[in-house]
Amino acid sequence: MRTVIAKRLSRRGEGLGNEIIPWAKSFIASRVLDAHLSGTAWGLNGRKYWRNFETGRLDWLRQEVLLKSLPHYPFTQDDYRAAGRRDFAEAFKVWAEAKGLLRKQNYVVTVDGMYGGYYAIETAREFLWSKLLNSRRALQNIFDARSRIDPGKLLIAVHVRAGSDFLAETESMRSRFNVKLPFEWYAAAARSLKAEFGTKAQFLLLCDRPSDQFRRLAAELDAVTTLHHTLSECSDLCLLALADLRICSVSSYSLAACFLSRGPYIWCEEQLGIRNGLYSIWGHEPQEQQEGSFFSETEALLREAGEESRDLLDARNGFAVRMDGALPQALVERLYLRLEERDRRFDLVRYGAFPTGGGSQLA
Repeated sequence: MRTVIAKRLSRRGEGLGNEIIPWAKSFIASRVLDAHLSGTAWGLNGRKYWRNFETGRLDWLRQEVLLKSLPHYPFTQDDYRAAGRRDFAEAFKVWAEAKGLLRKQNYVVTVDGMYGGYYAIETAREFLWSKLLNSRRALQNIFDARSRIDPGKLLIAVHVRAGSDFLAETESMRSRFNVKLPFEWYAAAARSLKAEFGTKAQFLLLCDRPSDQFRRLAAELDAVTTLHHTLSECSDLCLLALADLRICSVSSYSLAACFLSRGPYIWCEEQLGIRNGLYSIWGHEPQEQQEGSFFSETEALLREAGEESRDLLDARNGFAVRMDGALPQALVERLYLRLEERDRRFDLVRYGAFPTGGGSQLA
């Protein structure tokens, strides 16, 4: 029997946002090999996600038995880079063919790490959605939250990360991860959106450790919260992804929600790295400073586009917002368009109608 296992990350990186990347890789590898997916040993996770996914605290024992009794082929970051493919499925297939794994039976393959990022696991989005939605209490929690949300309004989700595992605010946050953003930044961005859209917008506030500030802002915005939910790790992530806009914390949890959504999001300008006049989250990292990197490709694209680059940028998903909460005009226009799309009166499948002549006037 062929089996694929997602190796456990270090305790420092065992948050759900981090763990789903190797989990997604293990799914992709299992499809390439037509193998059984053992997935992640949630029972070893310090945050007790075995409760969410109902795998049991001893789910790791079977994996240990398999690893000790069958031939083991670890797929590593070095293997990924050597394959010369960015998509994980393509890179893994190159490696598997070289190892002859498509012709063999009865072995274990392990995958690990966050290398390749979300670009590499695009083909696992539906798998992740299915697992999150089918986790314990996820659908109940999502239904409860959605029943308090007006579907005709713009839904803006705010994810505040305030846990003790994040560093306190520092003088400079540029290109630093796992830092707590000043709460004033979340509040300023939310208030700017409230001032722009008024009653046409509704807010969803999510937090791992709610403070008095958080509760006051929720009351001020008349926001929906999930503080009363249990086992809300998966459902909160889904709700973030389902929103029309995300105000992100500097966390893999917010990043995962943006990946699952494919919609617009706000990132703190003071945290983004700046290189060659371009903002990025990972542009400062060594691999992104090499020829052929994603950063270099984007830089070349914008240079070639020249004045026309504005059209490319207006269609982007990520927007930088400073501490004063001032909103980029391109984001405002994008959200007004989304608000128009939410008008059910012109949606045929929701009993809407529109003129036969193609214009705005009735015949």
